[in-house]
Amino acid sequence: MLAPERKQQILILLEERGTARTVDLAEEFQVTDETIRRDLQVLAENGQLNRIHGGASSLNGRPKLQSFSERRSINVDKKLAIARAAIEWIQPGRTYAFDSSTTVFELVCALPDLPYRVLTNAYAVIDQLIAHQQTELICTGGRYHPKTQTFIGGDSHHFLRRHNINCAFVSSIGLDPDQGAAEGFEEQAIFKEHLVEMAEEVILLVDSTKLMQRSEYFFAGIHQLTHIITDNAAEPNVIRKLISQGCDVTVAD
Repeated sequence: MLAPERKQQILILLEERGTARTVDLAEEFQVTDETIRRDLQVLAENGQLNRIHGGASSLNGRPKLQSFSERRSINVDKKLAIARAAIEWIQPGRTYAFDSSTTVFELVCALPDLPYRVLTNAYAVIDQLIAHQQTELICTGGRYHPKTQTFIGGDSHHFLRRHNINCAFVSSIGLDPDQGAAEGFEEQAIFKEHLVEMAEEVILLVDSTKLMQRSEYFFAGIHQLTHIITDNAAEPNVIRKLISQGCDVTVAD
C-alpha cells in the first residue's frame, strides 16, 4: 500500500473509532511504528487529525455511529475467535442477556438450540434465534433504532428487574483499565449499565483494537465485570493491568 492510500485509510479508521494507537495502526497496515508516526505527523500538520499520547484522534475525538452492517465487517477473525472461547459459558437451564454488539452476535450465531432463556434488545439476535425450538426468546422492547438495529428506551430497566439474569454478554467501543467499558451511543450505554446491574455474571467480549480506548459513555467499571474475553493480539501488559484490577481475562486463539 502506497503512503497516500495508507494515510487515507488511517483517516477512515479514525472517523470510525474516534482514536487509534500507533502500535495498532502499524499492525493493521503491516508497517513499522515509525512509519505510522510519520504518517500521523503529516496528517496532523495538514489539520486532518489530532495527535494524542501514543496515537491520534479524529478532529472531534469521537467515533462515528456505525450501522450494524458496517460493524459486522470489522475485525471478523478476532470476533470469531472470541465467540469460540465464549461458547463455553453457555449451559441449558439458565437465563442469558445479549447486547446488540457484533462481537456478541458472533457468539449468538454459534449458539446451539438448547432449553435456556434469552433476553435481548437486538433485532439481529431475535432474528437469529427465532427458529430455535427449545430456546425461550424475550425482547426487552422499546423504540426501534434502524441504524443499530436495536430496541431502545421504553421500560427496559424495570423489564430487566423482573428476570433473574444468570449471565450477560456485552461488548464495548472502548475498554480503559482505569475507567472501564464505554459506548458511543448514550441509549445503548444506559441499557448496558442496567444489564451490568442486574446480571449475576457479566462477560465482556472485546477485541484487542478496543483495549486502552475510551468513548463517550462509560457503563461499567472493571470491578463490575466478571470476565473479559479478548483476542491474542492484545498486549500482555494490558492484560496484566486488567487482571491486577481484579478481573479474570481469557485470551482467545
